[in-house]
Formats: sequence, structure tokens, C-alpha cells
Amino acid sequence: MKVKEVYFGFAKELLDKGIATTEDSYGADNLYDLTIQYTNDVEFYVNLAKSCSGKVLDIGCGTGRMLRPLLEAGVDSVGLDYSPHMLSLAREKLNAYGFHPLLVQGDMRDFRLDSSFDLIMIPYYSMIYMLSDEDRVKVFSSVYQHLAAEGTFAFDFDASVNKIEESFPWVGLQGIHPLTGDVLISVVQQKGLSADLRIINQINYCYGDNSRITVKHSVESSCRADQIKQLLESVGFTSIRMYANYDLMPYQQGDECVVIVKK
Repeated sequence: MKVKEVYFGFAKELLDKGIATTEDSYGADNLYDLTIQYTNDVEFYVNLAKSCSGKVLDIGCGTGRMLRPLLEAGVDSVGLDYSPHMLSLAREKLNAYGFHPLLVQGDMRDFRLDSSFDLIMIPYYSMIYMLSDEDRVKVFSSVYQHLAAEGTFAFDFDASVNKIEESFPWVGLQGIHPLTGDVLISVVQQKGLSADLRIINQINYCYGDNSRITVKHSVESSCRADQIKQLLESVGFTSIRMYANYDLMPYQQGDECVVIVKK
């Protein structure tokens, strides 16, 4: 699914006037590690991996956010990510801690690995980048093919409904840039395109020896819980449990959903 105009509001104005430049959200100089400081899913996924007591595949592994605690817990783990830059950062970080896991560059919709896995996880709402049911089915099918018999698939996803409007901007993060030492403030704004599709614009203000303003965007989707359940069933999953949070409260409704399924 292609969105023609990915910048809007003040981000577009800054670009049009030549005040800001664009940057890649997952390029070599990305700020992923700075933006993921406040996640609350690590214990859930690590405990699930330990209970499965076998090989684990972390899809959308990024710079190794989940891989490090998995490896520290003694879990045999493999990471897969679409971005070679993210994998390079993951390798550097994990090697510094004495870990040397297999890291694979690939698309979650169509990957081919020689191993099967007792647990496959897609944490941190990475399914938001799958913008259609066709893409979601491809992901679920690839996962199903790589799961061992009685294997477990766990992921979380955004089940929210977008307002068809431009949101009020909010401060997404503030801190010290890990690469340059500059002071960084990021302002985020959302534009709802439909009930299940939105554009996120982020304006990064960096203050220091190389002060600059950059902007980046992402196109993201949400999906109803009943829709996700139907798609999982369509590729062969039968034991599907849905929860409202990582404490495994039963899902009834809400913006976030955690799923655990068995092959």
C-alpha cells in the first residue's frame, strides 16, 4: 500500500522551506535505542521463551533489545530484521556483551531459514508495518512454516481505531543523542487516513556543535482483534489466546492486544 504524501503540517512546512532534512527511521544513525527505553514487555517474552525451552526466533529484532535479555537467560536465540543497519548495531552491541547469535537480514513476510523454532516472537508492535491483510497472512504463513511441532507464536499488535484527523503534536522523547552528544527533542504528530491506517511524522531538534532539524515518517496500521484471529486461523493456527496486556488479562476490547498461539 502506497501513501503519496507522507509529510504534513509543520514537518512539511520545514521541508518545503529547506529548514529541515529527512532521515531514515532505521538507517545507520537511527535513534531506535533512545526511543525504546520505556518498554514493559521484556519479562513477558523472556519468561515465555524460558518456558518453551528451545530455539527462539525474534522477528523485528532491531538492535537487539530483546535478544540481549534472551541470551543472558540462556535462551538459544536467532534475530531477524529487515534493516541491515539495525542488524549491524545489534551485532556490535551483542558482541560487546560476549554474545554471537545468528542475525539474519530478511522480510518477515517471506523469510527462509534452515531451522525450526519452538518459539517465534514479533514484539514491540512490529505488525503495525504490515498494512494489509495480505501482508499479515504472509507473515503468519512464514511463521507457521518455521514453527516446530507444538511450537508457540507470540506477538503484540495495535488494535486501536484512528481518528480521521491530524492530532495535536506531542513530545515523543528528550535526551542526549547517543552518537553525537547533542541535546535531542523529538515532536511527534499523527494523521489518521482511515480507521486502520495512519501516518506518523517526527521532527527531531538536535542542539550542539552540529545543530540541525530532521524529520522522518512512518506509515502504520492497526487491526481488529477478531480480524487477526480469522487471519491466524486461515493459515492453520487453532489454539489462539488473546490478552489485554503482558499480565495476561483476557482481551475484551482496547487499543493493545497480546497474542499467544500454538501450532
